[in-house]
Amino acid sequence: MHLPRLRHVAFAAFVAAGMICLLALASRVVVPKNNQVEFGQADAPAFGVLGEPRDSIDVLFLGDSEAYCSFSPLQLWGEQGITSYVAATSAQRLPYTRSILLKALQNQRPRVVVLETNCLFRKTPTGFAAIRALSDIFPVFEYHSRWKSLRPEDFISTPRATWTDPNKGYRLRTSVNAASAERSRTYMEPKGETATIPALNRWYLDDIARICRENGAQLVLVSTPSVKNWSLSRHACAEQVAAELDVSYIDFNMGSEHVDIDWERDTFDKGDHLNLYGAQKTTSAMGVLLRQTFHVPSHAGDDAYQSWDDNYARYQKDVKKASRTGE
Repeated sequence: MHLPRLRHVAFAAFVAAGMICLLALASRVVVPKNNQVEFGQADAPAFGVLGEPRDSIDVLFLGDSEAYCSFSPLQLWGEQGITSYVAATSAQRLPYTRSILLKALQNQRPRVVVLETNCLFRKTPTGFAAIRALSDIFPVFEYHSRWKSLRPEDFISTPRATWTDPNKGYRLRTSVNAASAERSRTYMEPKGETATIPALNRWYLDDIARICRENGAQLVLVSTPSVKNWSLSRHACAEQVAAELDVSYIDFNMGSEHVDIDWERDTFDKGDHLNLYGAQKTTSAMGVLLRQTFHVPSHAGDDAYQSWDDNYARYQKDVKKASRTGE
């Protein structure tokens, strides 16, 4: 290699190394120093799982708003003694699902990872996937706007997680807005449609399945009741991909796992998401499967999990209050 070209290569390498150092330094400063909203944490309820005691969560729920409206970890605790957390976010795309899973696995070793299937069909722009990958390495890409609210401790403190969501990621809603009778009756009937999972989504799903296997967790695909988001064609697609991945698939919209949702009462937005009353039915059904089919242990009566009893007592009061006021 000629000397001038060698100098150019060396200079380029020096610039690249400098950029990497600057990105790493900037990321260290702007990354939230605790997993709370007031520290700038994005999607704090989902990342509340980081504040749970190490290796205390046996079931991790992932997905979009269908997940955080359908599964109540504290109800699961009260009925089955199962410890779980819903690390779901609105309109979650699979690259973000993968990021959250990897973050949670730094502190937890769940026996079962439940992925709600609606996000399988939400198209992932390549730009989103690229930014997500960069953000995982250099958080400055995600938290660049935090420079406006930096405090002295941001320059010297290291990130930690001391907070967890009181409802373990579940969003409690008791308002009622019924689905149309026609749609609730026919949404799972054959319509001649063919659903497909976008290729990039399939790549991420395959990698999520790999991560679960390598960390000793059973991946379970679950379709929660939704007249807006679910259909027979999506069921067939999810069933096929589960078979290809050799993972379990549960569809609460039909078949032997069907949950008897009252679409006049059990939804707060015309059948898109479940309210408390629908979530209670779905959570109960999920709890039975987790105990009987996936053999998740019960920690009921274990002194090490006393805080779950305390949280469950508070949760029961919150449910009664919300039911009275219709919040």
